[in-house]
Amino acid sequence: MLRVIGGKAKGRLLKVPSGSKIRPTSDKVRESLFNIIGPAGITGATFIDLFAGCGAVGIEALSRGAEHAIFIESNPKHTRIIRENIEQCGFKQSTEVILGDVLLMLDRMKLQRSSYNIIFADPPYDYPKWKILLPKIITSVSILDYGFLIVEHATKDVMPEEIDEYLGLYDNYIYGDTTLTVYRKKNKL
Repeated sequence: MLRVIGGKAKGRLLKVPSGSKIRPTSDKVRESLFNIIGPAGITGATFIDLFAGCGAVGIEALSRGAEHAIFIESNPKHTRIIRENIEQCGFKQSTEVILGDVLLMLDRMKLQRSSYNIIFADPPYDYPKWKILLPKIITSVSILDYGFLIVEHATKDVMPEEIDEYLGLYDNYIYGDTTLTVYRKKNKL
């Protein structure tokens, strides 16, 4: 069983879709993720959870003080579970759950010209569109100064050092076959 590991919803159990290929972010990796961001980085933040699965990472962000979270997931069964998990944790007013393909939804977000503090992307490890995904995130979503883009991926996959002139590699954190590649937005002069 998956649970919220920190903040105001700590200990709440989260549903995980059965019989699917979903690979929820482990407790250890989620704890590390929020230690990397730090309390000052998450408090009041706007958070996007791409390939949200059961919503554990976005819900953890809300539990630890994020102001708003958007969950994007292409599987209707998973989006129902995300909504149930959000309601179970009491975060319904602070969320938006979007059913759709992540790349198409990023195109729609580009038109809205919204800014976010933290973007978390956890596509399936066999995701065939890696080369498209990172540039699409950068051109579609504005990351606020000193914000984060965090990608969870298989350790064997190598992510680029920089994505654009203002978003550079902060660090890689390896947990067995899972790696968090963290990019940080630089302040524009």
